[in-house]
This record gives sequence, structure tokens and C-alpha cells, in this order.
Amino acid sequence: MEQSIYINNWLNRQVGLVRVSLILILFAAVAQFASFGLIQAHVVSFYGAQQEDISFALQIAYVGIIATLPIQFRLQKHFNTRSYLLIAFIAGIVLNVGCLFTHDLVLFSILRFLTGVITCIVAGCILIVLFTTLPEPNRMLVGVSLFFSLILTCGVLIGIGASWVVLRANWTEIYYGLIALQVMAILLCICIFKARPAMKPYPLYQIDWSGGIIFMFGAAATLYVMVYGPKRYWFADPAIRNTAIFAIVSLTLFLFRQASLKRPLVHLSVFKFGKFIFAIFLMLLFWGIKDSINLIYGYSVMVLGWNSADVVNSGLFNIAGVIVATFIAVKVIMRNKQNLPKLLLFGFAIMFYYHLLVYRHLTPDLSFAELCFPIFVHGFACGLLFVPVSVFCIAAVPQSTGMTGIVICTYTRFIATLNSIAGYYTLQLNYNQQFKESFLSKLTPENGLVTQRQELYKGLFVSKGYTPGEAAGISNMLLAKSLSIQSQLLTLRAIFLIGAIVMALVFAILLTFAVVNKVKAARAG
Repeated sequence: MEQSIYINNWLNRQVGLVRVSLILILFAAVAQFASFGLIQAHVVSFYGAQQEDISFALQIAYVGIIATLPIQFRLQKHFNTRSYLLIAFIAGIVLNVGCLFTHDLVLFSILRFLTGVITCIVAGCILIVLFTTLPEPNRMLVGVSLFFSLILTCGVLIGIGASWVVLRANWTEIYYGLIALQVMAILLCICIFKARPAMKPYPLYQIDWSGGIIFMFGAAATLYVMVYGPKRYWFADPAIRNTAIFAIVSLTLFLFRQASLKRPLVHLSVFKFGKFIFAIFLMLLFWGIKDSINLIYGYSVMVLGWNSADVVNSGLFNIAGVIVATFIAVKVIMRNKQNLPKLLLFGFAIMFYYHLLVYRHLTPDLSFAELCFPIFVHGFACGLLFVPVSVFCIAAVPQSTGMTGIVICTYTRFIATLNSIAGYYTLQLNYNQQFKESFLSKLTPENGLVTQRQELYKGLFVSKGYTPGEAAGISNMLLAKSLSIQSQLLTLRAIFLIGAIVMALVFAILLTFAVVNKVKAARAG
């Protein structure tokens, strides 16, 4: 068996056990990257910073991942796999200890960047080893499905433990759980990996270290622009303008280097293939639009008043949808690879239904059960889409380009995340302002409904023992809160309507391509 290159001989026949162990090791690495997604409010209060500062500090880990990934695939071939992973996890423990005791946001951001580097080292290594445990015909399909399923669901899975911690102790206790996971991963690595794998080390020469550093600074600058830009009116702010120029120059220089080097980090020749460009376009839309689930979680906290445990529990329905749909997608593709376009059509149709469902049924008093259904539908759509889209991207480029397909997919995920952060914030800001101004224009003494609501509030509080002046003040506060909630609901409905329209357009484009290809195939036949 091919996995005997890495795996101890006594485990060669325990393929299932090896795969489970690899997934647990991967989870221990990814958990430290995705551990704060559902408890950002606690991190904000701990550092006393603005929301955008924490977003930048958390997302900078992704810069560490994408900057390290193309180099990681070369490094892995040079070092002993077990020693490589052990050093990475030990470094991860040190980073978590550092995060546990630091109160400086700049230092926390640096540690988060290094956390992304460690996550990439482990995830990239485990992905390669996981491929060797799978049969050749289904290696890419099953490997990518397992890998990206964990990436997609890890945030909610680790959020279960995070929510349990924040309800009972200081949120920083999460680091002890992360360290425990890493200790478990170290023990698993010692048990399953050979001390000396049966392979020659790949020589490290002509690695574009300079290009990697240039890309790292360019990606970090891009992150800064997309996180802080919407809050500072974009290019009206000199810092945003200068950082954007620096990002453009850095990334342009990186692309120029990759086009001119004999052994580049990224083979730009993949963009000569039309199918790959189309697949990247689909992936960009999918990863960007799927983040609308974060608006649902925000709505459940701000409007419905859920705590973090309720949010995580609702997220379990999302995970259930992902798992069920992923299993269906893998089975359908394994039966016939020609079913992949049909899965894409069906997946985007379900994503359209999800956005339309939320648009039509969003109210200020949805129950837990009522909201969990669209959350499940979202997970089901994601499970149907991310496997076909990922396989489509990777299979659209020749094997001679190495891991460039996976690297570009990771870049695309990063870009889509930044677009969703900036895009959803800007849309909420604009629509909220628009609806509030519309409401305020109607809050006049001549409006009988407003006067009636104010008098109702006043009478209620006066009956509770408040003075008329206090009752009037409280009634105005309640009216303002009601106006804010209604504005937010209308804003979310407008955004989900846009999402439904975009998904309908994507469905129409895919349907058109499918019909055209079928006609061409019929003529060729």
C-alpha cells in the first residue's frame, strides 16, 4: 500500500484507523485557526478594541496560510514527515501559550499570523498523506471532500467547545483546550508515522523565497484595505489609499516574478485554461455568497437575543446539512463524473431557495425551530456545491502544474472572504441608513400611528410607577430600538434578495453552458 511510505508497518492494514487519526490531527491544526469565529464579541471586549481590529487580527492567520502553502508543498518533501509535524505542533503550543498571556493587539496579530503558518504546514502535510491512503481512482474526490468538509464545519465544531467555555469561564480558557488537542495530535503523530520514511528528501533549491515574502506583504496589505476600508470611506482616507497602492504594486511584482521564473511558486499557465477560469469564478461566487450565513447568526444575536450556545446549536443543523449533502455529492460523482454539472445546477438552485426563504420569512420573532430550517438548507447547498466546485477547479488543470490548482483555490477562498467582509458591511451600512432615513421622515406629530404607540408606552410605564417625564423618555428609547430593529430586518431582506438574484443568474449561466455543451456533443456525435 502506498501509505506505507509514511505510516508505520503495523498500521498498514488498519486503513480506516489511519484515516480517522489523520482527520483528528488535521482538526487539531485547523481548530486553532477557526476557534474564535462565533465568540468575536468576547475577544473584542478582552482587548478593548474595535470590531475591525479584531477582524484583522483573526483574518491575518489566513494570510499566513496562503503565503506558506506553495512553499509548504516543497518543504514537506525535504523533511522527515513525523519530525516535521511534531515541530509544527510544538510551535503551535508555544503560540497558544503566547496568545493566552498577551494583552497587546499588535502582538496578538503577529501570533495569529504565525498560527496560520503552522496551520498551513500541518494541513498541507496531512492532505498529501491522506491522498496516499485512498485508492487512485477516487483519491482526489474523496480526499478533497474529507479535507474541505472539515474546513467548512470546523468553525462550528470548535464553537461548541468555545461556547461552553465562555458560559462558564473566561474565554481565554479556550487556549487550554487547543493545547490539549495539539498534545493529542503529537501522540497520534508519534504512533502512526514512521521515524524514518522510505523516501529520499527532495532538495530545497530555487525556491522563490523573495516572491513568497512579497506576496505575504501584498496579501496583508489587501486584508488591511478590505477590513478597514468600509469603515474609513475607502480611498478618502490616506492610509487606505497608500496601503492599496502598496498592495497593488506588491501583488503585481509577485505575478511578474512567477511569470518569469523557471520554478515558480504558482504556475500562471493554469489561467490559459478556460474551464479553470470558469471554475474559479464559480468558487469565488460560492465562497462569497455562502458567508451570508453570518448575517443569520448576527440577526439571531442582535434581534432574537440568542446567546453563543444557541448560535452554536443552530450551527449544528448547518453541519448536518453539509455532511448529508457531501455524502450525496460524493456518491453521485463516484457513480458517474458526468453528474458534476447537474450537482452544480442543483446546488445553486438550493442556494437560491435558501436566500429566497430567508427574504420572505425573516421577522423579529422567529423561533429556534423556524430559523434552523434555513440554516440546514444553507448547509445542504454548501455540501452539494463545494465538492463539485473544488473538484472542477483542480481537475481543470494538468498534473504538470503540481499543486497550483489547490493553491489558487485557497487564494480564491481568501479573496471571497475579504469581499464578503467588505461587501456585507457596506450593504448593511447603506441599506440601514436608507431605511432609517425613510422611517425618520415619517416620525412626525401628524403621524397617528407614532403618536398612538408613544402614548401606549407612556401609559404602560406610568401605570408601573414611573413619572410622566421618565415614561416619555423610556417610550422614546423603545421607539428608537423598534426603528433600529425594523431597519436591520429590512436591510437583511434586501441583502438576501440580492443574493437570490445573483444565485438565479448563476443558475441561468450554468444552464446555458450545459445546453450549449450538450448541443455541441450531439453535433460532434
